[in-house]
This record gives sequence, structure tokens and C-alpha cells, in this order.
Amino acid sequence: MLDPRKSKFIIAIIAIILLLSIAWWHLSKPPVKEKEGIVFDDRISPMENQALFIEILRIRNRGLMDKMLSYGLDWKNPPSFYYTITVDSEKGSSKGNVGETGVYNTWDTIGYESSMVFDVDEEQEYSDVTISIVELQPKGLFGQQEEVEKEKISLRYDYRTGRWTGDDYFTDKDGMGHYVGKNYEVWFNLYQADYDHDNIPYWVEVNILGTDPTVDDSKLDPDNDGIPTAWEWKYGYDPFTYDEHSKLDPDIDGIENIEEYRLREYFANPFQPDIYIETDGMEKRGFFDLPHIFYKESQQMIIERFAQHGINVYIDDGWKDGPVNGGGEL
Repeated sequence: MLDPRKSKFIIAIIAIILLLSIAWWHLSKPPVKEKEGIVFDDRISPMENQALFIEILRIRNRGLMDKMLSYGLDWKNPPSFYYTITVDSEKGSSKGNVGETGVYNTWDTIGYESSMVFDVDEEQEYSDVTISIVELQPKGLFGQQEEVEKEKISLRYDYRTGRWTGDDYFTDKDGMGHYVGKNYEVWFNLYQADYDHDNIPYWVEVNILGTDPTVDDSKLDPDNDGIPTAWEWKYGYDPFTYDEHSKLDPDIDGIENIEEYRLREYFANPFQPDIYIETDGMEKRGFFDLPHIFYKESQQMIIERFAQHGINVYIDDGWKDGPVNGGGEL
């Protein structure tokens, strides 16, 4: 049996060894680096004077089909209308700036885009936007006219994210930048002044994507999937993750994303079913031959019937500034 004094001595030695080991372990550990906090650059427009651009890409009256299916010749009288845009307290109007009459006299303005720009206060976070379609309708017996607001689109634009909410919004059922109202269908786009002209806001580039706000991302494809950063960001794809866009078809319209991208100038939306029809004609042969014409009224009836089911039909019969080898040839 061990001497109690020897036992205490051994225990003391063991305790000293343990304490020295713990001290050595703590002293030999490499210093822990403090995690660097994520620093957000909350500026909105440090490189440009802040402004909001609003493009009206197309306006289509939806009333022709009802007139064609009714008795009378009212279908021969296209509507006269113009649009107004209000951004916060500033208002603009297309009236007086369209053709000879100053207003649109047509069922469909496809091919005649227009835009307005509105200056806003520097570092302003949001703008309230209203787009109205105003029709000129006959009044009284002496050829007078009255102005009737037929559509009103109310939006709120966020200068940080470049998105808007309200009567139209990202991932809504009729497609971002496409409003289907009771009387009119409107295609439009909103974007802010942007130093590199890729339409990705400064705040998104530096805080979300980590891209260079001085470099045009509409020409860069970091994930090498065939579609550049700007388009992928616009429609909610990760521009740094490879997507097989040649096979992706989220709206199941038979037009894969890579084709939707190539058709972007012609209203293509990867989440909204589109049908593209190209029509050519035949020259009239002889005096008694009937003209071979795909009348605009017939086109509008087809477009409207599909629009009632959430499908966009685009008929190229010779679009102004249309694609090479497009429609309208004889």
C-alpha cells in the first residue's frame, strides 16, 4: 500500500502536468481571425444622375372581335387613343406626338415603340408610376369628342432592385411588363439610369450579384450556358450557375429558353406561352383574281381569342424593323 504522502505527491505531479498541457495547448493555438462582417453598399445611384425610363412597347385594343361578331360596320372604325404616364408628381403624355393626328388611330400599335424619361431625386428609393390609356370618343351631334380613361396601370418601382409591384409584377400570371386589361393590352418596360447600360441596378450588382457596375453584363456569360448575366438576372436565374437553356421550357410553349433569349426583341417571355406566326402572301394574278391578303382585322381576332386563354400570338406579316427573312414577302 502506497504511503499517503507519496499518493498526494503523485496526484500533485499529475495535476501540474495537466495544467501545463492545457496552458501549452491554448498558447500554441493559432489566433482566431474575427469574421469580417458583410458590408452593404446601400447607395442607389452613385455613378449616374438618377432617372426612370418608361418604354411603351405596344398597345392593343381588345374590342375588335366583339365588333366583328356583331351586326354593323363599326369594326371599320379603329379607336383613337393616347397614353399618359405619371411618375410621382411629374406627368407626360403621348398626345400630340403621334403621326398627323397626334393620337393613335389603330387597333394595335405593334412596331411603334416610344419612351419617356423622368428625373427623380438623388438616392430616392421608390417611385409611384401610373400608365393610363385615354380614348377619344364622339360626344354630341357636332363632331365633339370626350376623353375617357379606359385603362389605368398603377405600379411602384424599387430603385434598389429594379423590380416593380402593383398591377404588374415579377412572375405575375400574364408576364412581367405585360398588362392584360379589360379594354387594352399593354406591353411596357421600366428601368433606371445605369452607368454600364445593362439595366441591372447598381445596388443589385454590388450587393447581390457581386458584378462590376462599370461593366456591361448583357455581354458577359460567366456560367457559359449561352445566355448572358443581364437576361438571366431579369428572369430570376442564377447567372453563375449553369442552366441547360437549350432544353429548359418553363412555359411549355415549345420555345426553349435559348430561343426565348434570341426573340427577346419580339416580346418573348420564358414564363409566358408565346406563339409566333410568319405569313407571306401571293401576288394577284389577273384582273379577276381576288387579293391574297391576311387582313389585320382577321389577325386581331386570332390574337384576341388566344389572349383570352393567357397565350400571346405574334403574327409577322412584315413587321417594321422585323427579323431578316421575316413575314410579308410575296
